[in-house]
Amino acid sequence: MTTLMGMSLPNPVLDLAAEVVPEAEDRGRLAFAYAHGPLLAGFGDDAEVELVCVWDHETVPEDAPTAASHITIAEFDRRVHVVTTGQGWDPADAEPLTTVAQFAYGVLLSDDEGAGTRVRGVVSDFPQALCEISAKTLMQDRDSVPDRFTATDDPWQRAVILIQALYNGYVAWYAANGHYYAGAQRRTEYADHFGLEQEVPRLERVIWDNLAGQDASAAYVAFAERILSDC
Repeated sequence: MTTLMGMSLPNPVLDLAAEVVPEAEDRGRLAFAYAHGPLLAGFGDDAEVELVCVWDHETVPEDAPTAASHITIAEFDRRVHVVTTGQGWDPADAEPLTTVAQFAYGVLLSDDEGAGTRVRGVVSDFPQALCEISAKTLMQDRDSVPDRFTATDDPWQRAVILIQALYNGYVAWYAANGHYYAGAQRRTEYADHFGLEQEVPRLERVIWDNLAGQDASAAYVAFAERILSDC
C-alpha cells in the first residue's frame, strides 16, 4: 500500500489497514479510506482506532469489509459542505462536524484518485462561518443559561442544561482556535494536543462542582466569557 510508505503509524492502525484496505480496494469504486482516533495524536486506546471507507457509488457495497465503517462520497461531501457553512454541529445531529473532525485529524490510507486529498484541502481551510455562528450561539447561551439555572434547583435539570451549553462552548472554543471539535470524549487531551490552555477545562470543572448551588450561574458565565475572549 503505497499510501502508507514513509508514514510512521501506530501498529493498531497498520494492522487495521492491512486487514481492510486491500479487501476494500478489490471491491472497486473505493474513493478513499482513512483511519482516525486519538491514538494518532499520541494518546488513547487501541480500541478507539477506526477505519472509514468512502465509496464512489450510490450505495455502500453489500460485501464491504465488516472491520470498517462505510459512507458514500456523496454523503461525505454533503457533511463537509454543511460544516463549511457553519452548520452541522447541533447536538441532535452533530454527525457532520464529528465526521469532519475525525477526517481532519486522521490519516489517509488509500487515495488512488486523489479524492481524499481534495477533501483534505477543503477542511484544512478552516471555515470562518463556523467560528462566527458558534460564537454567536455561545453569546446567546451566556445570556440565557443563568436564567435557566435560576428557574430550577433540580441538579438533573441543571445538568441537562449544562451539557448542551458546554457542547456549544467547546465547539466555539475549538473553532476560535482553528480546530474542529470531535466531541466530549478526549476533549481535554485534544485541547492539550493542540496547545490550547487548560483554563477552559478547569472552568468547566468549577461549574460541575457548583452545579447544585447558587454559584452555578457565575461559574458558567466565567466559562463562556473565557471562550468568547478567544473569538
